[in-house]
Amino acid sequence: MFKFSKREKTVLIFGITLVVLFSVFQLGVAPVLERRDALKRILNENQIALEEMLKLQQQFWALSNNIDTKIQVLKDREKDFSLFSFLDFQAQQSGVKENVVYMKPFAKKLDKSLYTLVTVKVKLKETYLKELVDFLYHIESSKNGVAITSLSLSKAGKEKIKLDAVIETQILMQTKKA
Repeated sequence: MFKFSKREKTVLIFGITLVVLFSVFQLGVAPVLERRDALKRILNENQIALEEMLKLQQQFWALSNNIDTKIQVLKDREKDFSLFSFLDFQAQQSGVKENVVYMKPFAKKLDKSLYTLVTVKVKLKETYLKELVDFLYHIESSKNGVAITSLSLSKAGKEKIKLDAVIETQILMQTKKA
């Protein structure tokens, strides 16, 4: 039928071999390589998710252990404890009482709970850093479970060596039974 020279036969065999190898690669090897890469990517994503879950688990255990401590603080706290009075006393002790512009209390009953979240926002005007740090230390180091949830500072005074501060504190109080 067709008569090919030796050179043409070699080129034809080489071409057919190239097409067969290309087809085998495209249909057999390439999908396997792509799947392997996809599996590696999924494995990396799952490892990151696992690490995140482990971190969350550690936080959960820390918080659950912390709840026992908070409940004990609630039991040990004086029955007539008032966050507003506590902060007023600490301001007096720290020497920032005369710098207090306002103290705004706010209480929110927690849904389906025996507890109320009491918040007091304190604004200080032109306070020295040492006195402010002393005030913050007295708040945080007390055994009453008072937490500073927000602190905003800005330079104040003519020489900008004093600070204006807005401090938000909160505490968990047991709701009084009627």
